[in-house]
Amino acid sequence: MKITSRLALNQLTRNKRRTAGTVMAIALSTALITAVMCFATSGIDMLRNVLDDDFDEYGGVYRAMVFIPAFILTGLIAFMSVSVISNIFQASANDRIKELGILKCVGGTSKQIKKTVISEGLWLSLAGIPLGLIIGVALGYLGVRIAGGYINNLVEITKNIVMRRFDLELVFSVRLYSFILASAFALLTVLLSAMKPAKQMSRITAVECVSFGNTHKEKTGKISGNLFWKKLWGIEGELGARNISRKKKAFKPAIRALSMGICLLLSTFGLAAQLRDMENYMQSDKNLLMVDYTSLRDEGYNEETGRREDIIMHPIDAERYNAINDKLNEFGDFKVYGIGGNKDTYFVKADGAEFTSGAKDAPGMFNEMGEMEFDMVSLTNELYSDICKAVGVEEGSNILINTYTFNEDGERKEITPFAETTKELSLVTPDGTESKLAINGFLDREDIDEWYFDYLNRAAVMVIVPGAEARSFQWQCEPGDQEEEFSEYARSVLDEYYPILSDDSYEDQGFSVRISRENTMVKAINVMLVLGEIILYGFVIMLALIGFAGFISTITANIRARSKEFAVLKSVGMTGGSLQKMLYSESMYCTLKASLKGAVIGTVIPWLINLSIRNAFPIKFHMPLYMALLSIGIVFMVVLLITFIEIKKMKGQSLIETIRMDSIR
Repeated sequence: MKITSRLALNQLTRNKRRTAGTVMAIALSTALITAVMCFATSGIDMLRNVLDDDFDEYGGVYRAMVFIPAFILTGLIAFMSVSVISNIFQASANDRIKELGILKCVGGTSKQIKKTVISEGLWLSLAGIPLGLIIGVALGYLGVRIAGGYINNLVEITKNIVMRRFDLELVFSVRLYSFILASAFALLTVLLSAMKPAKQMSRITAVECVSFGNTHKEKTGKISGNLFWKKLWGIEGELGARNISRKKKAFKPAIRALSMGICLLLSTFGLAAQLRDMENYMQSDKNLLMVDYTSLRDEGYNEETGRREDIIMHPIDAERYNAINDKLNEFGDFKVYGIGGNKDTYFVKADGAEFTSGAKDAPGMFNEMGEMEFDMVSLTNELYSDICKAVGVEEGSNILINTYTFNEDGERKEITPFAETTKELSLVTPDGTESKLAINGFLDREDIDEWYFDYLNRAAVMVIVPGAEARSFQWQCEPGDQEEEFSEYARSVLDEYYPILSDDSYEDQGFSVRISRENTMVKAINVMLVLGEIILYGFVIMLALIGFAGFISTITANIRARSKEFAVLKSVGMTGGSLQKMLYSESMYCTLKASLKGAVIGTVIPWLINLSIRNAFPIKFHMPLYMALLSIGIVFMVVLLITFIEIKKMKGQSLIETIRMDSIR
């Protein structure tokens, strides 16, 4: 065994506590990377089973879809781990700087010093990486089992949305290359972590090592204290603040580790709060059963006018959706109503329209052609008759839903876009053909059930036109405890009008049909959000543990390295209680600085994420105050506990023994 490897191994066996902490940090890092790889391989196998022969044709694309996010996440884990583990190696090197100086005095070269530090990383990797692989497989198995349960729920929900066989199962799978990639990433992480302190130690001269006993250049001259800290902690707090100001580099690793931990916790809590807001926004008070028909369409643009031109392949006419509605109403004593729409045939020209004040400036009011999207609403006869009575117009009238709801920078807003004097709208087709549509009445929110009004209010301009042809149509009801029987009956009705020839005939036939709860799609989305939240919490907790492992190592090394300083302070009259107070003030000072930095970054990250979320949902950013206080409180408790343990270990040491041991160490 080479002398550098022997020295590194000797150092590790001498300081077993720090060695155990470093091994655990490496193991946690390896475990996270292994778990990510297990998720990736399990996901690939799930896609292979679902797609069958199609996977062979597009396998490269599917692998990229899975492994690119996995490698990005692995890179983030590695970045966090390098920062933390590097601090541990730095603390280890600082703790034995005199030993390295003596090694240089007796002929050791800078290259050998560098190899000694790197050898420590290799020895630690031999223990940490295999342990991490075992933990990672266990975490991956547990995570895949949990995710698989949610996916099974998602499949059951999806079966209610699409009337076809739909199988999707996530089963734990691990491959040899998963271990190879995880080990390679982990080893690279350790080597990068050891490289910086190794280079730094190799540049220190023997005289500097022996003279100063550390690598940190302390400030000379007047060192400023902290008046607030002095008032809070007394003279001991002033000494602690001055010491931190004098040895910023020594305390910097601990502050960085704490900042990252607080940042991760706050970012997770902030993002989780936004996910819960999205869930609440999509929830509905209604529990309707939906019988749905939708025609496929050919999407494109008109070459002459540049307008969007979508061709509806199989529109449903008034005779058919009313006939289906009548048949569905024959089942029981509950009412079935139908609502349809067609957004693909017309646009509304702004010229000649009578707008209310500020309506033209509303976001999304106009498209790129300066025209408004138009939804021609179709209703079943009975529902249309009820709305005509509510509005106070004769049947056969065109009714304008004179409300425009939009999301403006995360806030839901509602305006009345057209003046009540509006008598007609100018319509234009994608090919440029113009026509007029008479407006005979206005539907307001208070005229009908609020849920139905919000359901109808889905475009910039919506007009209920009697007998209008529709691209999609939904028949809605509340069957109560007859849901299962009614669903079977509704399937038979749809099969009569729209028979499904095979499991894979939707695209060929040009339409799709489904029977589901109104909130089924929302449930499916919520399942995915909850699954993402659980996975996010799991990884962040593991990353935070890595950060705490780095903090424990650096703060412990810092206290032990100053044992001679503490002995000198005791010799000049400082009591044990005052010394403890000084150490606690230093720990709290570091934690406070870390909290300020971590809180700022941990708040900015979810705020930046919210900038994209608020474009799609009316969700403003907010950080749960109790979560922020909990995160910072957890960190403060950990710091106090570590400081308490180290102070307790110092109590049994005598002044002479401490000074003597420090001088010969």
